[in-house]
Amino acid sequence: MNQDQSRFLDAQSPYTLFLILILLILGTEKDLENHLENARNFILETKRSIESFRVGYETMQTNLMSFHAQLMNLQK
Repeated sequence: MNQDQSRFLDAQSPYTLFLILILLILGTEKDLENHLENARNFILETKRSIESFRVGYETMQTNLMSFHAQLMNLQK
């Protein structure tokens, strides 16, 4: 086992504690698949919303730059 792998198995590592928490939840929750599916859908929709917002912002910025260039041409 290399040094990186042994670090993940360290008892003080947050990754190990997170893995233990997930395993405990998997062992006790009967409807976990539905909860994980809902969380996955929420994350995917949030990602799509952020991407749409970014595209809209970039389009607005491009339009503002074009408008500014047209204003500069009118002033000449």
